[in-house]
Amino acid sequence: TDEFADEGPFMDITGTYDILRKQRIIEIECVTMRRNPIFQQILPAGNEHRILMGTPREAAIYKRVSKECKVLDVRLTNGGCSWLHCAVKIEKRGEDDARKAIEAAFEAHPSLKHVIVVDGDIDISNPSEIEWAIATRAQLDKDLILKPNQIGSSLDPSADQITRKTCKAGLDATIPLHVDRDKFVKARIPGEDEINLDDYVK
Repeated sequence: TDEFADEGPFMDITGTYDILRKQRIIEIECVTMRRNPIFQQILPAGNEHRILMGTPREAAIYKRVSKECKVLDVRLTNGGCSWLHCAVKIEKRGEDDARKAIEAAFEAHPSLKHVIVVDGDIDISNPSEIEWAIATRAQLDKDLILKPNQIGSSLDPSADQITRKTCKAGLDATIPLHVDRDKFVKARIPGEDEINLDDYVK
């Protein structure tokens, strides 16, 4: 119909209640059912919900960032609801590659709130490795980009609920090109790759 009504509030991908939204009223004229029907339902904020919403955005971010630098992987993090937080892994060739990646990620997915860019040796499917990169490779006075008063996601309860304005942030947690990289990589025991525990444990 041409009529609209309030829908919700419902729980959304963040696990919080979404805003009321005006949606069209529909009139049901007929309901049919097959034998032994299966009803597909998505549990809000569950893994299926996050995969279905987040995965296509990861592809869009990957494609857009690839135009700016060598991108290796993109992950909308589970802790960021697979919607608001993004980790981008790049092969850094220019000193401004991380900043270019940050801007490109925000452009590709306007609902993003925070973007973290890391080097190729970081496993972005592991939150601890992302945090380790921040702890050992980032200096916030130089590597943090703040973008205040940006249009964000209506799914972010901390954003202004009328204007949707939020402060977005990007963090370059990559190793600078002009330094000794050996100081930034995890120390390993020499020869550990050559050890076969089967030779010692029976």
